[in-house]
Amino acid sequence: MEDVALTLGAIAGHDPHDSTSFKAEIPDYRAELKKRRGPWKLGIPKEYFGAGLDPEIGAAVQAAVDYYRKLGCEIKEVSLPHTQYAIAAYYIIATAEASSNLARFDGIRYGHRSAQATDAVDIYFKSRAEGFGAEVKRRIILGTYVLSSGYYDAYYLRAQKVRTLIRQDFLDAYREVDALLTPPSPVPAFKIGEKSDPLAMYLLDIYTLGVNLAGLPGVSIPCGFTRGGLPIGLQIIGQPFQEANLLAIAQAYEQGHDWHTRHPLL
Repeated sequence: MEDVALTLGAIAGHDPHDSTSFKAEIPDYRAELKKRRGPWKLGIPKEYFGAGLDPEIGAAVQAAVDYYRKLGCEIKEVSLPHTQYAIAAYYIIATAEASSNLARFDGIRYGHRSAQATDAVDIYFKSRAEGFGAEVKRRIILGTYVLSSGYYDAYYLRAQKVRTLIRQDFLDAYREVDALLTPPSPVPAFKIGEKSDPLAMYLLDIYTLGVNLAGLPGVSIPCGFTRGGLPIGLQIIGQPFQEANLLAIAQAYEQGHDWHTRHPLL
């Protein structure tokens, strides 16, 4: 966590050239790690521990929860009722933004320019065909569709409204707790190329998309291994602009577990 604090301190801060950058005072995250001590009130979202969660991951995360309880932290079950809509909302908003933002990579102003192009129109078609991978193209097509005439209100605008509801769920939970403890993924790590279905891959993001939609800080730290030696993570989701507190909560667990030297296959 000290490494994370150093890195965050280097990249955090307002960028006057970025309209989405928030102007706020940036603390010395590394120094804050030494100051902030628990116990904290930690929430367990019940929607993150239901059907579809691998039993080994559930057991490892529960053991981490028990460790925080031993440290004197108060553990409280909370609810994020709009979690089920997070994947649909995210992939509408994210693809729409990809379609809009990647329009500049046309081979003329930015990005790859095809050496095979013969005229101006060819530059657009071939540069984007060669320069973008399959997943990027997929998102551009989906995003263009949801932003098209007749579909903007039905998809993009509605997804933004759902995003607001998801954010409010988190803010409501933070009236009772300082941070949330969840799994970062419902299944263990899988081999490269093992899952080729894009929809199946999207569904694996269920526990992390809410963090992005709500604009919250989150961190995933090691909390064990499966019987097959695959790593299991613990996700900690903090309150808006409370990264220093989030890192301190994560460090409290890290200091009692040296997982990098305890891999079952080493």
